[in-house]
This record gives sequence, structure tokens and C-alpha cells, in this order.
Amino acid sequence: MRRLAIFLLTVAAIMVFAATRVQGADTWKLVLKTGRVVECDGAPLIVDGVYTFRQKDGTPGSIPAEEIDREKTDRANDVDRRQWRPSGGLVTRDPGSPAARPTSDIISLHDADFEEQVIESPTPVMVEFWASWCGWCKRFEPTMQAIASEFAGRVRMGRLNIDSDPGVKQRYDVHHTPTLLLFKQGRVVGTIHGFVEKAEVAQMLREHL
Repeated sequence: MRRLAIFLLTVAAIMVFAATRVQGADTWKLVLKTGRVVECDGAPLIVDGVYTFRQKDGTPGSIPAEEIDREKTDRANDVDRRQWRPSGGLVTRDPGSPAARPTSDIISLHDADFEEQVIESPTPVMVEFWASWCGWCKRFEPTMQAIASEFAGRVRMGRLNIDSDPGVKQRYDVHHTPTLLLFKQGRVVGTIHGFVEKAEVAQMLREHL
């Protein structure tokens, strides 16, 4: 009986440890300008200038963006905005970055060239509005790459940083990151707000191509 009790306690301890490891892997830390750290169950979603998230105990939370120390939050979650740099009009990562992967099919868009690259493009263009501090944008990168490969030649893919180029964001009243706008013949024909799976993006593209 005693051996059975010890065995059950051991199994329970292992299960608790494993659950803690899994839970910790998805922990996202928001560092406030006051120095306080808020641990989230996964990356937050930025909506209308407010970080919305689920706390570790499962309760919802929200913090205005102006209260977040973005640089310390980046460091706390291994997000280095310096890894992003323009190179020949394309978005690339620093080759030394452990998260580096090819992005040659995705155009880096700016306010200055948006008219030429998107509005005047004879080929449909899907634009992702993103920010370096947006956790969901970081998670969305593989989907962008997969879509760029699958629809190569039929649609052009572009990304626009809402911090460095806010003009287009204001023009199209974008309040969420990530936001996808599909442009065809200079007009917006499709919109997706927030993080979604690849299948939903592909469905939108098929409906308008």
C-alpha cells in the first residue's frame, strides 16, 4: 500500500513538472515602464493601442500600449527588432539570427513606395500590417512564407511596419496587428484582422484571384 502511494505521488509530480514545462514554453512577458512584469499565457494581441491577453491563471487582461516598455519586452521574449533590416527592397533577417529563414518572396513596403508597389501593381498584392513588438506577427511569419510559396506568380506578398511607416496604416484605418489587406487593381477586396491559420488566408486569396 505504501509503495502504491509513493508510486502515485511520483507520477503526479512528473505530470505537474511536465505541465509546468509546457506552460512555461508559451509564457509571454510584458515589461511595463514601471518595471512590473506581467506574464501572459501566450503572446498578446494588440487592438486599438491596447495589449489584450490571457494571464497565467486564465483570467483576461489588458494594458494600454503606452505603458509597455517595448525594448525590455522585446528582450524578455527574444524579439530583436534590430534583426530586421531592408535589403534591396526585401525584408530579410540578420543571417546570424537563430530565427533566420528566407523571405525573398516578401516585399518590404513603405509609405513612400506604397502607391507604386501596391496600388499601381497589375498583380494582386496582399499586405500584412505588422510591428516588431507584436507577438502574433512573429507567429504569423511561417504562414506568410507558406502563402508566398503557394501563390507565387499569382499574388505578391508585402509587409508594412506600422511604426516606421504609419501613413498607410492611417489611410486604411488599420487598428490591429497583424492585419491583412488584399489589393486588386488598386482596391481592397479582402481583409483579415488578427492571427489566423493558413487555410483562412488561402481561402480569401482563392475567392479573389
